Amino acid sequence: MSAHDRTPCALCMSRRALLRGSAAGALVIAIGPAGCGGGATPPSGPIPAGNLTDVAVGTIKVIPGQNVILGRDQGGLYAMSQVCTHAGQLVGVVSATGDPAAGIFCAAHGSAFDGNGAVTHGPAGAPLPHYAVDLAADGSITIQGAQIVAADVRTPAVG
Repeated sequence: MSAHDRTPCALCMSRRALLRGSAAGALVIAIGPAGCGGGATPPSGPIPAGNLTDVAVGTIKVIPGQNVILGRDQGGLYAMSQVCTHAGQLVGVVSATGDPAAGIFCAAHGSAFDGNGAVTHGPAGAPLPHYAVDLAADGSITIQGAQIVAADVRTPAVG
């Protein structure tokens, strides 16, 4: 165990990261727990993720209790892990309206990601993994948590 693993969470964040994240911090903390111990588990199987009618184009949202983020852009539906690639904490969507341009933030250590999961600020060094998304004829969405895909893969979504 490194000294970093034993450091209290309030000391893990630099002052700059704390100030930068303060506006979004309350929302991120409300969405998922943060801490220095890690322990969040990435998805590993089929995850029911609602209906297409509930996912507007140009939004991202956390699927509660599933450690996954679902997004929809002009190309279709996509999904990525909610588990930060730095230390295994849950990340949160910064915008209350789900605007992907606001990005994704990890309150534990200050890592930031764009709306497609690419790292925009470390310490995370790897993007959030993406998962296959299935769309049924009735509009139900299933995220395949065991099937990693490239970050540019989209499931066409008309409706």
